[in-house]
Amino acid sequence: MKYAFTIIIPHKNVPDLLQRCLDSIPKRDDLHIIVVDDNSDSKIVDFDRFPGLNNPQCTVIFTKEGKGAGYARNVALKSSDSKWFLFADADDYFSNDLNAFLNQYKHANADLVFYENITIDCETGKNVEKDLMVKEYAKQSTSLNNFNPLRYMTHAPWTKMVNTELIKKHDIHFQEICAANDVWFATQVGHYANQIIVSDIKIYVRTIRKGSLFYSFKAENLLARIEVGYKVNAFLKKENKLEYYAETWGYFLDLRKISWWLFIRNAIPYLYHTPNKIIWKHIKYQLGIR
Repeated sequence: MKYAFTIIIPHKNVPDLLQRCLDSIPKRDDLHIIVVDDNSDSKIVDFDRFPGLNNPQCTVIFTKEGKGAGYARNVALKSSDSKWFLFADADDYFSNDLNAFLNQYKHANADLVFYENITIDCETGKNVEKDLMVKEYAKQSTSLNNFNPLRYMTHAPWTKMVNTELIKKHDIHFQEICAANDVWFATQVGHYANQIIVSDIKIYVRTIRKGSLFYSFKAENLLARIEVGYKVNAFLKKENKLEYYAETWGYFLDLRKISWWLFIRNAIPYLYHTPNKIIWKHIKYQLGIR
């Protein structure tokens, strides 16, 4: 393969933040960056001076379909020639420890290498005690003497470095939907990985930004997250791993804030697709039953 590492970054309408992300990546001959622009607005982005165009280790791909981050990531997966994939969101960036991490795990005999992250509030610039539970799941995995909490509950793609052969062998892709496009991908790579390493190097800086997709409060996004939960939980039930179910209850309840009719209309599908074990757990929680 031409490179040891490829870092994939989907982008839409945040060029300054994308540049910050690119600036945080060390210059290495064995590292390739692929930025896929998801039909950004020309009123916001100067395409003639697009971040990465003059970076020799970066390939910029402009897509006009507007199909979202999942589609953008899939485009990049097809365009890469490396042993390892890492992922970043354009509004996040890497820590100064990335170079040391790459050196340490370049020749690792593994399918997945998990790592922790730092979370920063964009408005205050302060660290937030919130890392999507990677550290906690690692502790649970150690306690259980298996990696199942990490395999099935760390959904963000930027919590892990993925071996290309794992993706190719099982034909794993991101879902091309408006939200939660990474949950099924993460479930699949976690499930099929044989060799797993957990690193204590914090290489990723996650930023909390109100305008990001994660905090986008729209009906289509909530429904997409619920639908992904149906798919993942059906798979986990089949594999007898339902204790690691994908949480959708909060998204389902949030439908009420948009429209009671939308909530009622989706109640029957939710009850049909969600295992009774999960529904009963949430009902007991709502009623305060221990």
